[in-house]
Amino acid sequence: MKNKFTLTAIMSAIHLIVVLSLVCFGTVILSMGILLIPALTSAFAVGKDVIYKRYDVYDGLIKRFFKGLVSEIGMMRYFPLQLIIIIQLAGMYAAEKVGMNFLMYLMVGCISFILTLIVYIVTYHIFYSSKPTVTDVLIAMFYRVHFFLLVWVAMLLITTLFSVKLMGVFLLIGTIVVLLVETVAFLGILGFKNLKKELTDEEKEYFGEEMLKMI
Repeated sequence: MKNKFTLTAIMSAIHLIVVLSLVCFGTVILSMGILLIPALTSAFAVGKDVIYKRYDVYDGLIKRFFKGLVSEIGMMRYFPLQLIIIIQLAGMYAAEKVGMNFLMYLMVGCISFILTLIVYIVTYHIFYSSKPTVTDVLIAMFYRVHFFLLVWVAMLLITTLFSVKLMGVFLLIGTIVVLLVETVAFLGILGFKNLKKELTDEEKEYFGEEMLKMI
C-alpha cells in the first residue's frame, strides 16, 4: 500500500511538473513574453495548492491553468516592469558593442532585480492582497532580506545562463524552479504578514507558532 501511494505521488509530481511547465512557459514563449506575468500568476495559484497540500492531480491542470490565465489578465498592469527589462536588454546589447562590460554586469543585476520584484508581486497577489502596490511589495520583499537574496540569486543565474537550450529545459521542468522561488518568496511574505498580525486562521493552524517564529 505504501509503495502504491509512493508511486502515485511520484507520478502526480511528474504530471504536475511536465504539464504545468509546458503550458506556462509555452504560453510565455508563444506570446513573446507579453503574457509572462499572468502566466506566472496562474502557475503560482497552482503552486499555492501544492504548498498547502491541496493539489489534486485529477483537477484538470491544463483547463485550470488557462482559466487562471484569463482571470489573472489584470496582472498586465505590471507590464511596465517588463518594458524596463526590454530596455535593459537593449542597453546590454549596446554596452557589448562598445566594450563596456561593467555596464553589462550592472544591467544583468538590474534585470535580475526586476524579475525578483515580479516574483514577489505575484506571490503577494496570490497569498496576501489581490491588488498590491509596488511600494507594499518592496517593503515586504526587504523585510526578510535572506529570502529576497535567495530569489534574486536564482533570477541572476537564470538571467546569466539564459539561452534557447535553457528555455527548452524550462518547457520540460520549469515548474520546479517556479515552485522553489514561489516557496521562498512566500516565506518572506508570510513573515511580513506575521509582523503585521494579518495571518489567516488557516495559516496560523497550518504553519504553527514555532515555524512562524522562525520566519
